[in-house]
Amino acid sequence: MAKYLLAVLLLFFTGWCKKQSDNPPVAKVGNAVLYKSDLARLIQPGMTLTDSNMLAKSIIDKWVRKQLIMQQALLNLTDAEKNVEKELEEYRTSLIIYKYEQKYIQERLDTTVTEQEMQKYYADNLQSFILPTSVAKVQFVQLPLAVKTDLVRQWLLQANEESVKKIQEFCYQVAVKYEYFGDRWVSFDNIKMLFPYALVPSDQYMMSNKLYETSDTSYHYLLYLREIKPKGAQAPYEFVRDNIRNIIILKRKQKLVNDLENNIYLDALNKNKFTIYE
Repeated sequence: MAKYLLAVLLLFFTGWCKKQSDNPPVAKVGNAVLYKSDLARLIQPGMTLTDSNMLAKSIIDKWVRKQLIMQQALLNLTDAEKNVEKELEEYRTSLIIYKYEQKYIQERLDTTVTEQEMQKYYADNLQSFILPTSVAKVQFVQLPLAVKTDLVRQWLLQANEESVKKIQEFCYQVAVKYEYFGDRWVSFDNIKMLFPYALVPSDQYMMSNKLYETSDTSYHYLLYLREIKPKGAQAPYEFVRDNIRNIIILKRKQKLVNDLENNIYLDALNKNKFTIYE
């Protein structure tokens, strides 16, 4: 019997040693230990040896710093200050409620927003939709330097459906880049991104001119501003349409949460599920 027990103990000890050798510590601060398995969970498979080594060193360094700060904090805080049970319970409660609300919303939220709803919201809240930046409807053409720009300039200035079609056909053949924003509003900041940095038109120029034309050593750039709305003006509906849709959906989410809270409260009140002591 004694031999049997000895064999079992040896087997257990051998297994324990093997487990320890398979998962050795990689860092220690006081009584806190970081093991190889802790690193393995944070390193993505498929990384190169160099990248995984660099990431491992970074993880270890951050862990050591965190543990050192933690130990310093434990030494310098009173027992009352170190007692975070109340904060943890409040965080746990908030997190569980949040997860339940998100599940409740996901199961019930109607994400269909009609054009009529968005237009009504826009009309009822005009004061909320003021342009933070100037916007415009534009056409932009970038041509090789060897291509003459006379016809394109002429078509841009005509600004009708026929000229738009001609520009599109012409640009399809020879243009480096062609952008048509004649049916939607674009911010001045986005318009400027169409140009090389040294050739960006100023806000003042775009506000007072229909056509901006410039060149560098490789290309011609032509910008036609079909319609402009200045910063501080009423934002066009088309420009804020997507934002309005998001606002309406956000309000629906908030209503679902408020209704959920009120329904739970009223149900508990009717069934005497809680008591308030005066």
